[in-house]
Amino acid sequence: MRVHGDKILRRRAKYRKKKRYTSYKKELVEDFQNMCGYCGKDFNYMRCEHQIDHLIPVDACKKFKQENMISEYSNLVYSCRVCNRNKWNDWPLDNINDIHDGQKGYIDPATEEYDTHLKRNSNGEIIPLTSLGNYMYDIFKFEYRLTSLIWKATCIKKEIEILKKKIDKLEGEERTEYLEKFYLFQTQFDNMTNILKEKRELI
Repeated sequence: MRVHGDKILRRRAKYRKKKRYTSYKKELVEDFQNMCGYCGKDFNYMRCEHQIDHLIPVDACKKFKQENMISEYSNLVYSCRVCNRNKWNDWPLDNINDIHDGQKGYIDPATEEYDTHLKRNSNGEIIPLTSLGNYMYDIFKFEYRLTSLIWKATCIKKEIEILKKKIDKLEGEERTEYLEKFYLFQTQFDNMTNILKEKRELI
């Protein structure tokens, strides 16, 4: 299973260049489908602070005298706060001509290549597939985060929305049956989100 599920994240090829990277928020929300590029947290269903991360960190851009990359759209990733803070200024390479050396570094989550290094297991946990995937897995601290619970809560929330639409069109016993399912799913979702609220640092 892909980290981003059935969503395909790709940056647009045509866009108006802007001086400040923060001005790209609208484009990033659309291109990343309101989802964290790194952990696949869907902000449409999960409340979480979202930020703009630099694939090549600001400090690295300055160190290698490539300040233009700071506001380059191809270097921006829509991210949750936890992924952004875990990655922060990490840059294991001695240049910025490449973003990884096959063992250390990063894969752009808005590319097909991301799926060859990280995936979800049947339980919804994010796991590494390669040495490079393992490097990112460690940096983002996926081993200690509640990626499985977040994924399950998101799946349940999607089911709740489907049930809402069906219930509005039903009557009688069939409507009652779907209402029971709705309340069951809603209770499960509420319980999961309460756990996530208590352990915000692990989401």
